[in-house]
Parts: sequence; structure tokens; C-alpha cells
Amino acid sequence: MFDKKNTSLALELITFSHTLFVLPLIFTGYFISIEKFDLIIFLLILVCAVSARTIGMLLNRIIDEEIDSKNPRTAERPVPAKKVTKRFVLFFLAISLATFLLCSWLICDLVFILAPIPIILFFVYPYLKRWTYMCHFFLGVTLSIGPLAGGIAATCSLQSINETLPIAIFTIFWISGFDILYALQDFKHDVKSGIYSVPSYFGKKKAIILSSICFVTASSSIFYYLHSNNSHGSTYILLILLVLGFFIQILRCNRMDFSFFKYNSYIGFLILILIFSDILLR
Repeated sequence: MFDKKNTSLALELITFSHTLFVLPLIFTGYFISIEKFDLIIFLLILVCAVSARTIGMLLNRIIDEEIDSKNPRTAERPVPAKKVTKRFVLFFLAISLATFLLCSWLICDLVFILAPIPIILFFVYPYLKRWTYMCHFFLGVTLSIGPLAGGIAATCSLQSINETLPIAIFTIFWISGFDILYALQDFKHDVKSGIYSVPSYFGKKKAIILSSICFVTASSSIFYYLHSNNSHGSTYILLILLVLGFFIQILRCNRMDFSFFKYNSYIGFLILILIFSDILLR
């Protein structure tokens, strides 16, 4: 079933660049919490993260098939364009789900017990754009599980949440802010089709203001983390770069050629470098 053509379509289905900006958040939670590096656990977390993100993307593609088919920007995606069969997508989803659950079980019992939580959130999220403009913030909350999960997987304990919570709060507002800007691309379609988003509900100008507030809140969370840990002064330089990155994103948000996910993957890795530098310099 996974020949060269189907493999290419599978990568297009999950949009691997979307996974890249989530991975650093999970690893950030892991490195904040570990006492001793374990390569096996690290690799299991990596597989868990990729398979979980794949599940989220596939559920989104399946549930949003009708909406995507009516949007010029998304109409050529594999599912709405009928480039792949439903059978293939469901098979890919089943493989990803089995991989996620198996790796969760291999990490520890607590991770396995908590594993259904992100799956449920991934399933709920695509429906929210049909009901509420708060869908952006729900996505932020969903992906904020990443750093929390990284910490829990590192320690097999909920106690790590105290250390990773500022990164989770950062994630909520970073993802919410960037997703609001991302929705600007579909402003006309969303208004016409009755799709809920902050831009379609409040207008473009207010959406950009709200996104800016989210970015300020996200940056403040990282500042709090650094300040509360008496971090080395040089790490604040990376925080300045983060703020600059947010500022550039606001300035370029109306450019249709702006690659939101590629750009935000850089921000994700910047956070990982910032936190890792902070740990090494303590």
C-alpha cells in the first residue's frame, strides 16, 4: 500500500513541516524535566510526537474534507481533491494510532493512561470552526500538551508540570496568535461560508491586534520562566530574538506568500535553543 506514490501523498497529507514546529516544544519539556538522558526514552518520545501529530493532521483532513473542497487555498489537498482513497487515509490513521499507543505504553504506564487526551482534543478541534471563533485558542491549548507531555514522559510523574507550565502557557498564546494570523488567508472564504475565526468574526484589524496581544503574553511567559530560574543574562538575547520574530510575523501577516508554518518552526527551535542554553548555563 505504501509505494513511492502513496508515500509522497502520505507526506503531503500530514504536511511534515507542520510537525517540525511542534517537536521542539515536546523536547523542551523533556530537557527541562530530565535528571539523566535516556536515548531509548528520547527516541520513543520522538516517535510518539510524530505519530500524534500525524493523527491530528489526518483527523483534520478527514473531518474538514467538505470545507476544504470549497476553499480555493485547500481544494487541492489530497483528501478533497480525491488524490487518495478514504481507505488509504483510514489505514494510515490506524497505523499512526497504533504506533502512538504502543510507544506511549513503552515509555511508562502514566503516559499510556494519559495518551487518549490529545487524541480526543485532536478530534474535537476541527469541529470548533463550525461553532466558535475561539477555535484558535482551543488549538493552542491542544498543542500546549506538548511540553507538559515531554516532562511527564521524562519523569513518569505529574510533578514535572510545575516546571513545564510556563512553556505550556507560552505555547497556548504563541499558537493562538499565529493561528489567528494564518486565518487571515481565508478571511473572504470564511465570511462567505460562515466559518468561525477571529478575522471573520472581528475583522482583520482587530484580529491582528488580538494576535499581537497573544504574542506579548507568550513572550511574557518565557520572561517569567527565565526570571524565576535566575537565568544567565545571555539567554535574554534569545528572548529578544523571539520577540523580534513575533514582530516580523505581524508585519508580514498579510503577505500571501508568507510561509507561516516554516517560519514558526524556526520559532519553535529558537525556544528549544533558549531553554537548552538556560539549562547549560545555570
